[in-house]
Amino acid sequence: MSGFILKRRSYAVASYFRWMRYSSTTNKPFESIPGLSSLPVIGPIHHFLPGIGSVGPSANFFELSKILFEKYGSVVKLDGIFARACLVILYEPEHFDQVYRSEDLEAPSRPGFETLVYYRTELRKSTYDGVYGLTTAQGMQWRDFRTKVNPALLKPKLIKLYTPSLEEIAEDMVARLFRLKDDVALQSNLDLEITKWSLESIAVIALGTRLGCLEDNLTEDHPARVLIKCAKDTTDLALKLEFFPSLWKFYATSNFKKMMKTLDLQWETSVKFIEDAKRIIKDRAHELPEEDKSVIEKLIAIDDKVATVMANEMLFAGIDTVAFTTIALLYNLAIHPEIQDKLREDIRSADKSNRYLKACLKESLRLFPVIPANLRRTTKDHFVAGYHIPKGVDVVAPHEFLSRMDKNYPRATEFIPERWVVEKSDPLYYGNCHPMVTLPFGFGVRSCIGRRIAELEIEVFMKRFIRDVKVTWEGPPIQVTSKVINNFKKPYYFKFETAL
Repeated sequence: MSGFILKRRSYAVASYFRWMRYSSTTNKPFESIPGLSSLPVIGPIHHFLPGIGSVGPSANFFELSKILFEKYGSVVKLDGIFARACLVILYEPEHFDQVYRSEDLEAPSRPGFETLVYYRTELRKSTYDGVYGLTTAQGMQWRDFRTKVNPALLKPKLIKLYTPSLEEIAEDMVARLFRLKDDVALQSNLDLEITKWSLESIAVIALGTRLGCLEDNLTEDHPARVLIKCAKDTTDLALKLEFFPSLWKFYATSNFKKMMKTLDLQWETSVKFIEDAKRIIKDRAHELPEEDKSVIEKLIAIDDKVATVMANEMLFAGIDTVAFTTIALLYNLAIHPEIQDKLREDIRSADKSNRYLKACLKESLRLFPVIPANLRRTTKDHFVAGYHIPKGVDVVAPHEFLSRMDKNYPRATEFIPERWVVEKSDPLYYGNCHPMVTLPFGFGVRSCIGRRIAELEIEVFMKRFIRDVKVTWEGPPIQVTSKVINNFKKPYYFKFETAL
């Protein structure tokens, strides 16, 4: 592990020369960017301590973004903690647009979990054999992997191919939720139920087969439940290991050992499903037309190792995110019955464009994105808003906070799907806002490769659900917590009944 330890960057000598270099120019040095004061080694972490910190513990990234913006303005610096890179939060879309577009010209760097990087490139190096996937690889290694998987995941024909299977799963899920609608346990485990549907849906697309996630009395040791638990545990452990002080780089802490064990279990479980899918493909008596093949079958023809790693990532990263987005849309429709009624009328009509449903989803993602911000690690010097931002800094765009600002959207905190379908002359028209403000699926070449699939899953489910089910919310406003990705605080106060 010693070879993996990242040495903390020293700014002492470099700071002096940067001050000298920029003292006679209009660009100020990096150190002059306003932000929280820092202490040696621990950085600004003391500001987040309860009771004594100037910021205090924030429940989510949105609240932190708001506090820092009000305190320091549109450019804010947070020094790194325990050898992590420094952060610069840019609140003006023109500013991070400048950085992101410049970085996208080559192979943009968006660092992932360092524990996952260690797991794939060091601990299980022989297993991955240089094929580290989209969540871990960087530079040309990432670009090579993305180039190989793009054709199988981004073609519009995906919709035609997978819609029938997803409709069948949606039918089963709606029936299951209706059976459970009077069960008080649904208030605490609705997210689990929606995640089961999400995993069942992504498995059909990735592997061409169902996993049985929606079966009644699914046991804790069922492989599908194991995958769901592994995804949750990985997120929880990553929060502790990646965003709080941890000594895992120096010795194997208890949480680090749990993380490595969880990643092993996730890999072993998903590979069993993947190998089963490969056997079915191999034993099939006839060859399917190219347009009818599953993602893994298409990728096997290109690179078997790439096929395995991509399928593994789909079963790992593509379930909690879709579940959160689906619950957010259900909530927004539940607290806006007039919009829900309009959507139901549109779904039941002869118009099959799903235009209003797509607008509802876009508006929900604007208010409740899975990821509250985007990030790029600079690979070169940048000069932004009169400041020098050097190589190796994480530049953050706080999209969730910006998307709720009235200066970017009229009535920004309101759920108004119409802003996505009105004419350009309408003041509500979304196009009046800078296009970089709302990016729930990321930006540029590193945008989410699963966007088309995620939107398809959600749209198919919501069409079936809202057509026949009326959803209401009988409780206080829902609250969001940030644990690497956004999550909702429980309980859930949904009520489901037959729609007239």
